[in-house]
Amino acid sequence: MALHTIKEEVGSTTLQLVKQNHVTLDKTISAINDRTITLLDNHFFSNPAGYSFWTGIDTLNEIQQADNILESWSTGGTEYAIYMKNIERRDTPFDLSHKTKGFKYLDQVNSGLPDVMVKQMDISGAGALRVIPSATGERTVSFMRSILNPRNYNEVIGLLVVHKVEVMLTRDMVSVELPAAAGAFLFNDNGELLMSTGSGSISAAEIGKNTEPDAAYGYTFAQEGGEEWLYAYSDSSRFHTRLLYKIPLASITGKQVWFQKLLVLISFVFLAFVLMFVLYLVRLVVKPVVKLVSVMKIYEPGIKLPLSEEPLRHDEFGILQGSFVKMTRRLDHSIEENYGMKLKQKEYELLMLQSQITPHYLYNTLDSIYWYALDSGNGEVGEMVRDLSMLLRIGLSRGRTMITAGEELEHAQAYTRLQTKRYPGTFEVCWQIEDTLRDYETPKVIIQPLIENAILHGVRGMDGEGEIRVSAVQAEGTLRFIVEDNGHLPVDLEELAAILREEHSARGYGIRNVHQRIQLHYGEAYGLTYERTGEGWTRAIITLPLRRTKTEPAGN
Repeated sequence: MALHTIKEEVGSTTLQLVKQNHVTLDKTISAINDRTITLLDNHFFSNPAGYSFWTGIDTLNEIQQADNILESWSTGGTEYAIYMKNIERRDTPFDLSHKTKGFKYLDQVNSGLPDVMVKQMDISGAGALRVIPSATGERTVSFMRSILNPRNYNEVIGLLVVHKVEVMLTRDMVSVELPAAAGAFLFNDNGELLMSTGSGSISAAEIGKNTEPDAAYGYTFAQEGGEEWLYAYSDSSRFHTRLLYKIPLASITGKQVWFQKLLVLISFVFLAFVLMFVLYLVRLVVKPVVKLVSVMKIYEPGIKLPLSEEPLRHDEFGILQGSFVKMTRRLDHSIEENYGMKLKQKEYELLMLQSQITPHYLYNTLDSIYWYALDSGNGEVGEMVRDLSMLLRIGLSRGRTMITAGEELEHAQAYTRLQTKRYPGTFEVCWQIEDTLRDYETPKVIIQPLIENAILHGVRGMDGEGEIRVSAVQAEGTLRFIVEDNGHLPVDLEELAAILREEHSARGYGIRNVHQRIQLHYGEAYGLTYERTGEGWTRAIITLPLRRTKTEPAGN
């Protein structure tokens, strides 16, 4: 993976170098192209006299003048030449066929002109790089552009050629230093090798196998001659050239490969040290852990472990073993405590059974007193005994905490009957109960403390003018018990709210107990609230959720 990553980085970096070098070459070719366009525009298209001059040269002076013009355009070692078709059949004072630069007339069959130049004359106005063999056998790179007739753009009247372009291109290519055996190669759109630098060589088979003709750029790795090579190439869409680098991969990655081998060797040495350290850890760590696990497997709660008397180690494993021993001892102690608590619970259940027997005898005794009073003709005492019996029976409710609303109202009614006997002619109680609410669930003994407060702090001293209203209604999806009184003493609602918030711990125990029990069962959205009515009455409101109960009414 490391070698592959290095190769990809080398390929990517080399490709960027190729692209940059190709941009530089394009700038040079573009400069030559712009000069040819300017030359043709100045001497043919924007200058009618110039067109007449170039198509009518027939004297030595005019030939020298034309050569001087082209010589002035030649820069950087390049040579400019114009090959004109002899449209007007001019006769020059001497033979121009030997000339390789400057001005030259062509005959009707373009004799003496290389085939590549003849083909370029058929391409109207487009510039191209071509390889032209010279008379001495040397090859030169030339940039050529056909000259169109300014009066008829469909007619080609000559060819403008810039010879020895390789002088300028070589300067750009050799600016990149290549490793030994590497080479940089520039091709034209016909696949001809325009020029190359470096000591390397390349064949047409290599090019076809290691490059993609349709790809604008890319790089590949291939084996050639028993060695791995990097091929990086870039295409120019403007002048249809391709620049290709062929570089031996070892010349770039040689040091990296050596460094990689060194890393592998270091890794093996490090692995050996790691294995030795692991063996040491096995003796130091695994052995005491296995011993501790074996002790944990045989441990059962309540059974003491057969631990050896050897001292504990002072490291983390000694601390762990000591903590485990302490944990087992605490667990054994907890089991003993739990067993003792279960025994006490059984004793408590027996006491509860005995306590349930006592109220049963009490109810029977009160029932006997009730019938005795009726038989003796003392019905009022009998009624009071019956109400007292109901208070006790519903208040105890066989240990239940939740009863039906009907039972709770019966308990409150029994209490009010007893209080009217205690305070005769002092107040009246009005009941407004919806019968459909009697089967809903409610905590027991929550209305009686409110009625007691209404009597003691409201209507007890009103000499027959006191009135208490007790209501059970359904409102907004809740069950509400409402106790109102017209007590003559003013009530401080803020103090009552403070009592419910437990800000006065020594007062209002009864109503605070009611409020806390309701919230304990149903949450803070429910409970007891106080308000002042428009008539000046004090109103206590108990709000409960509407929940039906399956609890049967308490019996005798």
